[in-house]
Amino acid sequence: MSKKKLIGRRDGVFLNKIDPFMKFFPYIMKGRNESAVYFSQPVDVTELKAYISHRNRESAVTRNNAMATLFHAVLAAYVKVVVERPHANRFIIGRRLYQRHDIRVAFVVKREFNDEAKEEILIMNFTPEDTLSTISRRISQEVKKTRQSGKEDENKRTGILNLFQYIMSAPRPLMNGFVGFLTWLDYHGWLPSIIVDNDPMHTSCFMSNLGSIGMDAPFHHLYEWGTTSSFITMGIVKKEPVVMPDGTIQVRDIMNIAVTQDERISDGFYFAQTLKRFIHFLEHPEELDQPSKAGTA
Repeated sequence: MSKKKLIGRRDGVFLNKIDPFMKFFPYIMKGRNESAVYFSQPVDVTELKAYISHRNRESAVTRNNAMATLFHAVLAAYVKVVVERPHANRFIIGRRLYQRHDIRVAFVVKREFNDEAKEEILIMNFTPEDTLSTISRRISQEVKKTRQSGKEDENKRTGILNLFQYIMSAPRPLMNGFVGFLTWLDYHGWLPSIIVDNDPMHTSCFMSNLGSIGMDAPFHHLYEWGTTSSFITMGIVKKEPVVMPDGTIQVRDIMNIAVTQDERISDGFYFAQTLKRFIHFLEHPEELDQPSKAGTA
């Protein structure tokens, strides 16, 4: 990961010494959705489910670790791959390419699984030292705290949603001008830290587990506001026949993962190798509990 410098944004370092073609990209592809590429990958999570089940049984006895889930594992795999392949943690803003300082992931938490329950957005920062164990523990604590807070006060929201409760009552012309002003500040790197730090669209990745509500993984759009370059969705796990390396056919647990990626932050070969590495971690889950090996930007 790049270290913070005096020159650049509060959330990233301006990358000036890059290929001129990469510098030119943001001028001909000005928006994230115009620049988005889409990957859909079926992942064999048979071993991952077995690994999580074994860990959870041990945790229930020893109480040393929090209960892990598939979502925790996918998030842990993402953190590890971003540490190893830091180009995946870049972003475009103001027609410039930046290396993000931190690994930040946003995801939605439903207070309860019913139509009326409110959704909360959590933003969590991760470090190269994080593993499946530490990530599971931290997410479990944050989700529990968020849901408990919702039970105590149903009108209280998390993060930037608290601000929305006040500003969204303003007239539309005023809101248009306000958002336009914030966009201008963000373009120049002058957006206040209170917004950058609490905005889920100023993160490395937005992740969504659609499998938890029985859906497959759709492709999600990127957001033009903010700096988030990746959106990852997880689908429901299905039993499917798979041809194994020895030629036999086995019924395996398969989960689709869909990735929407701003292609301007790196080249196609780098993206392909990053995706392969991401899938590798999910298919070799024991590595999720090992320290990450930092790569170079």
